[in-house]
Amino acid sequence: MKHKFILLQITVLLCLFDAGCASTGNVTMSQPLSMKLSQFKSATVEVKSSMSKAPNRLDEFMVQLESRIIAKLRAQKTFEKIYSQAETDSHADLRVTVTITRIRDLDNFDRLMWGALAGQAKTEATVELREQATGKLIGAGRIEGKSSNGTVLSGTTPEAVDRVADEVVNLIKKNS
Repeated sequence: MKHKFILLQITVLLCLFDAGCASTGNVTMSQPLSMKLSQFKSATVEVKSSMSKAPNRLDEFMVQLESRIIAKLRAQKTFEKIYSQAETDSHADLRVTVTITRIRDLDNFDRLMWGALAGQAKTEATVELREQATGKLIGAGRIEGKSSNGTVLSGTTPEAVDRVADEVVNLIKKNS
């Protein structure tokens, strides 16, 4: 009987290490969009950070965020042209600026060692949409992306960064 109880406890612990919930994201608008984005033919996407103490992989996360936003906007044909901030010769009509404000970084080692007990990776950012020609702020908001609670194969920071990118694209698509 005692062995069954110990086996049950081990099973429960293993489930806790392997249990996960779906990754999530949300947007809270601080300034609702003042116009439809469908009037813009092109957009420039810029990703930057305002974090005073950045994680080691911040540059990697910024590249990931920018490339995912651009790829999804191109796949959905939201604008005729979509540029990266690095493309200095862009003459886009709309500027989408995403500023990473906080990252709770979980890497593969954390996830492997602690499983679901490591918690969720989390990325927070602000987004501003501006008319390029005038600099007029069209809309702004706060975005949060959380990873799944994680199995040993998921739930790391790149998943949370992807949720932020998805929320930026959903915001643009919904207001086009």
